Amino acid sequence: MIQPRSRSALIATSLVAALMLAVGAQAASSQSSSASQGFGFTYDRANEITVIGTVEELVARPAPGSPPGLHLLISASGETIDAHVGPFFSKQNREALIAGQAVEVIGVNENVHGKDVLFVRQLTFAGRTVTVRNERGFLVREHLLREHQARSAPHQTKLAVKGGAQ
Repeated sequence: MIQPRSRSALIATSLVAALMLAVGAQAASSQSSSASQGFGFTYDRANEITVIGTVEELVARPAPGSPPGLHLLISASGETIDAHVGPFFSKQNREALIAGQAVEVIGVNENVHGKDVLFVRQLTFAGRTVTVRNERGFLVREHLLREHQARSAPHQTKLAVKGGAQ
């Protein structure tokens, strides 16, 4: 016979195990999907669009209910597009990006609280291309991306010298 104290420990252990199983199943299913969750939506590269326009304004403090971080208001084809580049856009890029400048953005357009927002994956301006989100739609911290590229560069050079991977 199970004593009350042992029974409650058994129930707690069972609940924890069930929770871990549920979380593991959810993680496995989301990893197998080609689309990923962002700001309450699924980022699907099949829905990406390219917008070429002119920066009207940089908005550092968006309206309540908008995704946090930097937004660009872009004039394109007679309309204004709210393009979200997020909170990790570097100071150097903010200083280089000015109103009146031509830009090209690639991203997925979504309706957030009744307002269309273009979640930018890639931004090109003034001869530079900035990766804002990865291929699955997750925001990229520019300094971490640069560090990763710097670490992988010597490895790539070594492979080229040896004639490829062995």
